[in-house]
Amino acid sequence: MNLTKTILIFLITIPLFAETGEHPNHAIGETLLKISKRANLPDATIAGSGFRAVVIVGDVDGDNGRGTLGYIKNMQDIAKVLRARGIQVIEYYSPKNSWEQIQGSIQGTDLVLYAGHGIGSNLTQTPYHQKYVGGFALKGKFVSNEDVENTLKPAPGAIVIFLGACFTAGNMAYDMGIIDAEETKHRVSMYSAPFLKAGFQGYYATWAPWTAQSIIAELFTDKTFGSVYDTQTNLSEVTKIDHPTDSNGKLFYHKGKMESKVVFDYAFAGNPNARITDKPSYNNTQTTLTPEEQTAKNTALIKAVYKKDLKTAAKLLNEGADPNAENKGWRILHLSVYFDLPELTKLLLNKKADPNYQVDGYTALSLATAYERTEIIPLLEAAGGTKSRSTSVKPKP
Repeated sequence: MNLTKTILIFLITIPLFAETGEHPNHAIGETLLKISKRANLPDATIAGSGFRAVVIVGDVDGDNGRGTLGYIKNMQDIAKVLRARGIQVIEYYSPKNSWEQIQGSIQGTDLVLYAGHGIGSNLTQTPYHQKYVGGFALKGKFVSNEDVENTLKPAPGAIVIFLGACFTAGNMAYDMGIIDAEETKHRVSMYSAPFLKAGFQGYYATWAPWTAQSIIAELFTDKTFGSVYDTQTNLSEVTKIDHPTDSNGKLFYHKGKMESKVVFDYAFAGNPNARITDKPSYNNTQTTLTPEEQTAKNTALIKAVYKKDLKTAAKLLNEGADPNAENKGWRILHLSVYFDLPELTKLLLNKKADPNYQVDGYTALSLATAYERTEIIPLLEAAGGTKSRSTSVKPKP
């Protein structure tokens, strides 16, 4: 059994959030960080060009803790698998993972990847029945099930994958051998339901990074979501039922053993008959603005960038401000480079800002090289940015 799987992956962590949830001291995937295993990945039979993925890593045990850094390494390896298939990848690693920016990036995206702590309501009272599970614990922000359901707007047919997150596949870090199948169904159902209601077609949860890599690779062989799940497990140990709260969905969970304890470590929810190619990946709902409204949004966006107000800039982009708006010949993307705002650069590229438009002969990548913007350069390169000229002169807006 290749333990767990993930396509929409967020790293979620922080000691205690809100009144409804908290997370165990250890994320359940931390036990696998010492294991080095290479996934045997099939070749892609469909192109990933035109697909987007958002990868989010939270705080497992501090920004520089062994757990956090281990999860980041796992996510970076998964991002390589995505990029090898032509998929555009936007990455948010703790502590740079603001909810406002993540929301904007997920709009219209096809794959969301999460790894880290999951959230529950009972960490102390055996047999650990959870009245509440779900959501993300980002750096300084608890994201509830209601936030997920009401604010995330992925592309049609999108997938979310959880990696090493407690409760998402069944067990948390210290109830292995204690919970039963009924509690597992309850947890997976509650964790997956907001994503399915938000429009995701598939939900995977796994403990193992090599399983997550395999899921991604198998999806791009045009298998159905259910068939992809089946490739990574022993089917005699899997239970498949109707989803308890989604009338059109199914729920799968795996029951195995680890050190003689019964564990529930790998789950799926959603439409098992769907494929990643069933619907066009860039079928975003576009905000319709009058010419006057568009001009006002663009002007406000430019002002926000000059003030380095990332929260307002993200809000305006989500409301329809043009990511290719100009001010005195300078596009917003070039201004994000000039003011050294890598998080804004991510958002603009995610909103399809042109990475190769030239300002005074400079593409954004040439400008970033001239100003030695070390965080921004790889973002532009990953988006297909090219250099246009010598970078010995540093232009100013």
